[in-house]
Amino acid sequence: MNYQLLDFVEHIGSATSAEVAGQGLIYFAQQAGVSVAHAFMGTGLENFRATNLPAWAIEVDCNMPGLLTAHNVIAVRSGLPRVFWGEELDRVNPATTEASRRIARHRQEHFGQRSSVSFAMPDADGQYRGGGVGFGFEDRAEAFLKRMNEGCGTLALASFAAHSRMQVLHHRQQVTSPLSKRQGEILQLLAAGYQLGGISDKLDIADSTVNLHLAQLKKKLKVKTKEQALAMALTNGWIEV
Repeated sequence: MNYQLLDFVEHIGSATSAEVAGQGLIYFAQQAGVSVAHAFMGTGLENFRATNLPAWAIEVDCNMPGLLTAHNVIAVRSGLPRVFWGEELDRVNPATTEASRRIARHRQEHFGQRSSVSFAMPDADGQYRGGGVGFGFEDRAEAFLKRMNEGCGTLALASFAAHSRMQVLHHRQQVTSPLSKRQGEILQLLAAGYQLGGISDKLDIADSTVNLHLAQLKKKLKVKTKEQALAMALTNGWIEV
C-alpha cells in the first residue's frame, strides 16, 4: 500500500460531509487516470451520489429501459466485488444484455468512456442493495485490463473507504438536517457566491425550478428570505463552507 493511498484514507476519515468525502474520491480517481467517477448509494435518482457526471446523464442512466437487467447493475446489486464492462469488453462477454450495451454506448458517445470497473458496496447493515462505485476510462479494452491488473486493488480500497465514510456522513446529515438533497445543493452554491442564473447552470435545472426549491425551503424553515435560510443552514452545520 503506497503513501498516497494512506494519505487519501486519512483525508477521507476526516471529511465532515458526504459531499466532501465524495469530492475527495473523485479527485483521487482522476489522479489515477479515471475520466468518469461515480459513487452511488443506490440505483434510483433519489439516492445520494458523488459524481463528475452532469445531472442529465444521471437521469438518463436511472431511466434507462431495462436498467435492472443490465449485467453490470445485476453484478453490483448482487454484491459481486468488481465487474469490468464497456463497449469492447461487452462484445465478448456472454453475460452482456441489451441494457448493458445501451449504457456502455451512451457513456462512450458522450464522455469517451470506453472501459469501466464497478465495485459493489454494502449498506450499513452489510447487505447489498445497489450501492457502488464506478470508474470509467478512455482506455481501450487491452490497455484497461492491463491498468486494472496493476491498480484495481488500490481503486477498490479507496472506493470502500470513501463509500463507507459517505454512508456514515450522509446518514448523519439525513437525521439532523431538514434539507432535501437539492435544497442543500442550492444553499451550498449560494454560500459559494453563486446567483440564481449561476445556480441553475451549475445544477442543470431551470431558474424557475431553483425558485420553487427556495420557496419550499423558506416555508419549511419558516423564514422570509433565502439569506435567512442560508444563515440558518450555516449556523446549524447543515452545509459546509
